[in-house]
Amino acid sequence: MDKELATTNAARNKKKLRATATKTASTRGVSGGKAKVAKSTSSNKKSQVQAPNGLTKDKLSSLPPEILQLTLNNIKDPSTISALGRTCKSLYSIMMPRLYGCIAVAAMFHAHIPKLIRTLEPHLTIAQKKQLKKEGKYKGQQERYSSRLDEKAKPICATYVRQMIVGVADPGRKHRYIVDRYIEEAFKNMDNLEIVETRVLTKSIAQSLASLKNLKALRLFSSSVEAEDMKPLAKIKNLKHLDIQDYSGFGNSIDRNITQSILRNSMSTLQSLVVETNMYAGNFLQDWKGKAAGMDGTTPESCSFTALKSLSLSGITIDASAVKSLHKAIDFMRLGELTIVHFNDTDGLLLQYLTSFTSSQSTGTGINLRKLSLKMSDNTFGHTSEQKKAQFEAKCRFISSFGTLTTLELPDYGQYPDSIATNPGLADILLQAILKHKNLRCLRIPYKGKMSGMKVPYLSATTVEVIIAGLPQLQEFEFAPEEEQIDQIAEALVKSPRLKNVTCFPYTSWGSYPAPDHPGDNIISSILKAFLSYEDSKCTGKFVWEDHYQLRRVSLSWKTWDIASKFGKGEKGMMKPEKIKGKDEQREVWFRDVTRSFARRIHVGYDPDHEWVEKVDKEIL
Repeated sequence: MDKELATTNAARNKKKLRATATKTASTRGVSGGKAKVAKSTSSNKKSQVQAPNGLTKDKLSSLPPEILQLTLNNIKDPSTISALGRTCKSLYSIMMPRLYGCIAVAAMFHAHIPKLIRTLEPHLTIAQKKQLKKEGKYKGQQERYSSRLDEKAKPICATYVRQMIVGVADPGRKHRYIVDRYIEEAFKNMDNLEIVETRVLTKSIAQSLASLKNLKALRLFSSSVEAEDMKPLAKIKNLKHLDIQDYSGFGNSIDRNITQSILRNSMSTLQSLVVETNMYAGNFLQDWKGKAAGMDGTTPESCSFTALKSLSLSGITIDASAVKSLHKAIDFMRLGELTIVHFNDTDGLLLQYLTSFTSSQSTGTGINLRKLSLKMSDNTFGHTSEQKKAQFEAKCRFISSFGTLTTLELPDYGQYPDSIATNPGLADILLQAILKHKNLRCLRIPYKGKMSGMKVPYLSATTVEVIIAGLPQLQEFEFAPEEEQIDQIAEALVKSPRLKNVTCFPYTSWGSYPAPDHPGDNIISSILKAFLSYEDSKCTGKFVWEDHYQLRRVSLSWKTWDIASKFGKGEKGMMKPEKIKGKDEQREVWFRDVTRSFARRIHVGYDPDHEWVEKVDKEIL
């Protein structure tokens, strides 16, 4: 027993000694580590600056707020915005609203549905996702959900969305339901929407739009919408921009009462109005005087759109009652921008009405109109050649009745039958009307293409020279050139001191068969060589393009080149720069094909682009 007791005591003593040694070593190691950590922390405090909110301030966030915003505004790539937002908390709060600020979806075919689902699901609650999955199982749907999250909680990213674009979403009768349902549920959660453009409109979506408190701009494509589904839209108010496009057939057009309700609710705030319809839709302002006058006992004259600056009309039928309604609702002298595309006005009443106003202002001081787009062709069924001629002359008289424009667009001018051998060019009456506007900075005579059995009235070198000489402020010029005279036309363009952008489309060889090996290259080559060889461009020393000319872009509508003495790194889609020299081989300049760098279509097809959204976004800010 004594031996066993001695052995036990010895074992206990060894354990105590080991524990003491381990504790001593651990204490030494920890104290040494603390000293090292303290030293490291001390050095870090010297090298880092603490922001007021407690976050470490780096070089980017130390910039002035204005400079930081300008820098971040130039970041357009979503993956780059996402990566930058994940670097720190401060940038996360700045970049996430930018990442989710604009949502664009479309589903023209069944293969597009998964992408639409993946785009919208982050903005849905878990309960919504589960319910939609019960209604139809599709690729792109979330498979698992966390049990620790509130199923009814709205994702914070849904509150970041300010702009929503819904393109064509009709992948077929079988799948149309699920696409509509996803869009409906997404709209329910996006409470802070300010700009909406949609080709899909159901009763649920209409109710969501009517409930938005911050809605400032709305663009609707309502060709296939039931009138009952649109009734909630009548509650929308205080819009700044409204664009309604309705090309439905007999009896299926947008309810006029709903349109007028929206307009009446926004009379003091509406800045731009676009109405595109067909002759069967009737006058969207019919009986405007009677309906507006009785609302609060005010006179009809006080019910006009006092803030309206931009108006675009297309497809409407003009008669005496329509002119009277427009007179009561709109003050045309306050408009800064006016677009009149296609309208049925057999007697020319609208143009007579407008001309009477502009002609009465002899000095032009009471006319605010700066931008005018007036479609020059008359394709109205049943109009005789005499009626078409009278319409054309009425348009020319309106343009020449004042001289305040800075931008003039004359789409689809003067295509004539193939049977006529001589090119009529630009009519003198129209040329003189254009030259009345000495401050024109932008002149466009655009064409979408050549009509079957018709020819385009190409502009000759003489006409281009007259335009350039008569419009010294011209910066942007779009026209159809006589390709055989392209060298002489280029020499005329050189004499425009402020010219920045030139678009030449269409031209003789465009659409011809067989097509040339490098279509359009002769046009960019002729223009640049003419500029490089211009004798009045005095140069001592090294020639730098930017020191002599302001021309930065040449386009053929389907192809665009940028021009510079030196290019930096190109964006995605840009081609490698090419160099061209003048006749003396001394002057040279670079040009680069940038056609593929600015395409922002959602899918190939009848989808809206971002042009309207970006335009109104700038005006809202």
